[in-house]
Amino acid sequence: MNKTGFIKELMKELNCSEEYARRVNDVLEDNFFIGRKNTEKTIDDFMNRLEISHEEADKLFNKCRDIITNAIKDKIKHPFKGKD
Repeated sequence: MNKTGFIKELMKELNCSEEYARRVNDVLEDNFFIGRKNTEKTIDDFMNRLEISHEEADKLFNKCRDIITNAIKDKIKHPFKGKD
């Protein structure tokens, strides 16, 4: 999944504006969010940059992780999907 696809999926899943989805993507791009230490840093960045609570940031992190995980699984199951 490319950046544009991820932003569109975020907009759909979160029912949010493109600007908000881009801000979420910017936080993720600024952090390597795999691993416990980096998870907390990413959640802290969500809280600070998006001005949301820890609970909301945690839910947002999990939603982003799910979107990325599903995209990876789909790519593994269907490696040539979308290629002509």
